[in-house]
Amino acid sequence: MSGLVEAPFIPSPIEVVEKALDLACITSGDVLYDLGAGDGRVVLEAARRGAYSVAVEIDPYLVEVIREKAMEAGLSSRVCVVEASYYDVYLGYATVVYAYLYRYILEKLRSKFEKELLVGTRVLTLDFPVTNWIPVRVKRVVDNKGIVRTIYLYIIGYSNPGSLYRRTRIYDYRRLLGRIGSCRGG
Repeated sequence: MSGLVEAPFIPSPIEVVEKALDLACITSGDVLYDLGAGDGRVVLEAARRGAYSVAVEIDPYLVEVIREKAMEAGLSSRVCVVEASYYDVYLGYATVVYAYLYRYILEKLRSKFEKELLVGTRVLTLDFPVTNWIPVRVKRVVDNKGIVRTIYLYIIGYSNPGSLYRRTRIYDYRRLLGRIGSCRGG
């Protein structure tokens, strides 16, 4: 599927990005992958919060935009830009995955997520849920244009019980859910 552009670049409003990263409790110990990173606003905000961020973007122009913005913000050491399709990038190093992608694309990616992401990895989607997964949190946010946006937070192994038999990153779900419930976005 490489080389295939399936989704147009529709930027996530920055106030929604901030709420999504709050909801996932992004910390300096996280590795965030943004699938279809666009202009890089998600990876840049995560990097400002101390996370190592990987922008996965297929459009060469947008790849350069992200690199320039990271350099201008002094975040080049915390932002990696991969020019590729999200289908072709291994996601197993991620602790958080962000995807503002259409429902049918998320359906195609669901098996990749379940195969590659370790139990305990957080998955954030904007406006479109992952079919057959149970979100840990759902947050509605009004953006600067007055549009209600929906953020879905999933945890691999909790939201999709079929992944419980995979390699585990986090064993104590109560601790993880407590952390998510007590942070800024919970």
